Amino acid sequence: MDNQPKKGVNKKVKKFYIVLGMLLILLIPIAFMSGIIRDRESYKDEAVNNVKMSWADSQIIYPPSLTLNIPSKKGITKKTLELNNYEAEVEVKTETRKKGIFTVPVYIAEVELKGDFINPDGKIKNINTDLSFNVSDSKGFVSQPEFKLLSDKSATNTSKKYTKTLNTNAKNIPFEIKYEIRGINKIYVVPGGINNEIEIEGNWNNPSFDGDFLPKEKEIKNDSFEAEWEIPAIAASSLVNPRAGVSFLTPVDSYRMATRAVKYAFLFLSLTFLAFFIFEIASAKKRPVHQLQYLMMGGAMLIFYLLLLSLSEFCSFGFSYTIAAFMTIALISTYTYFVITKKENVKFTVLITTIMALLYVFLYILLMLQDFSLLIGSIVLFLIMGVVMYSTRNVEWNKDDD
Repeated sequence: MDNQPKKGVNKKVKKFYIVLGMLLILLIPIAFMSGIIRDRESYKDEAVNNVKMSWADSQIIYPPSLTLNIPSKKGITKKTLELNNYEAEVEVKTETRKKGIFTVPVYIAEVELKGDFINPDGKIKNINTDLSFNVSDSKGFVSQPEFKLLSDKSATNTSKKYTKTLNTNAKNIPFEIKYEIRGINKIYVVPGGINNEIEIEGNWNNPSFDGDFLPKEKEIKNDSFEAEWEIPAIAASSLVNPRAGVSFLTPVDSYRMATRAVKYAFLFLSLTFLAFFIFEIASAKKRPVHQLQYLMMGGAMLIFYLLLLSLSEFCSFGFSYTIAAFMTIALISTYTYFVITKKENVKFTVLITTIMALLYVFLYILLMLQDFSLLIGSIVLFLIMGVVMYSTRNVEWNKDDD
């Protein structure tokens, strides 16, 4: 019977398990970071809702309708005419409103709707006609709407419906509707005619054209934009509530960017801990790093995300990222030099500073280049793995240290 004692796990592998355990523990505060970002974002949404309550919601401009109230023996028969050519011209004047520390884009839009309705009967005599329109939030009206039907003069009205006794033999009945309306964040126009032409212009320098249709032509300048859509009825026929419009976005959504940054937190911790682990097992002069020191460095790296979030609520995201990264790198580097290496290994301190600086540059590139983040990330991780394999080429994993 073999009475030789079983050989235990060597110190290198034990330390690897310890470092892995520290990483798994740090998953808990990473989850808390995500919760803090969600709380701050909901706080911002609450500020936006407060502005919305006193101003108006995002506006959807619906197409007008023309209804004939035809008298008959059974009463009044309503007949809605088909909208033929429909033009919507919207001039948006945007500004920002402060609610606490948050900035909310609001606007006043001058809306002009014009076009014509098809008159299939050819002759209308002494028929009460209702020309009406609608918007998504009537609270936003700034002035009384103006209506014009056929060649009559414009008439103001206190409602969204204009009633007129109509007499005409025209095959097409032209109209115009003008009004001013307030809104927040977004404005959309719903196409409703056989031929639809939509034009939206404004003084916002970072518009996002969304909805169901992209503009046919657009021009964005430093302080303004213009966009035009041409939408035939056949293009909108298969859609439910089709719309075209603009969102007024802030240049960088700091909460969205912070959320994306936190998703890379575990990767950053792993790569940094890996650098210290390799330093422990591959350096000529052994200097063990205690597990609590790993935790303290991990905690310092996680505070980076709090700094980034809090600073970005007052400064630009790029500036906030630079300050938060600089503070974190300086703290880890100082701790490495004075505590980990005991002032005896300047080269490793410089190395870990360089590694962390490259990691934060790498993260910023991933955040800015969202479309290429997977490609860039996979290539960089492949290179990092090659460096790790090269750095540990002389390590005897099966041989325990004396």
